[in-house]
Amino acid sequence: MQPARPAVPSSHLDLDPLLLLPVRLFVMCLLADLHWYEDAVLANALRVKPTVVALHVERLAAAGYVSVRVAGRRTKLRLTPLGLDRLTAHVTALQAVASTAAQLVTARHGGPPSPT
Repeated sequence: MQPARPAVPSSHLDLDPLLLLPVRLFVMCLLADLHWYEDAVLANALRVKPTVVALHVERLAAAGYVSVRVAGRRTKLRLTPLGLDRLTAHVTALQAVASTAAQLVTARHGGPPSPT
């Protein structure tokens, strides 16, 4: 008799397709305090080129998740209230999916090996 498998949570429906790419997710996380940040600061924190950040921010801004202010050569970014709501829902859904995945692995393999 096989052990019962946990049901796949409906929370996977709360995963936001825009936030499945790590760069976008991390940009949103860095902006979670709702302060304005220069895109160069985010690029530096993520260790990517500013053009990479700009590409992803364009999609996030189009969805209403990020506000963008441009002044000369400087671009400042801030998470919107909608962005914070979507980020929170996405992270919560990711936690539920990861928890279910861990339960499935444990049920299939009997848990992590004990140290010898």
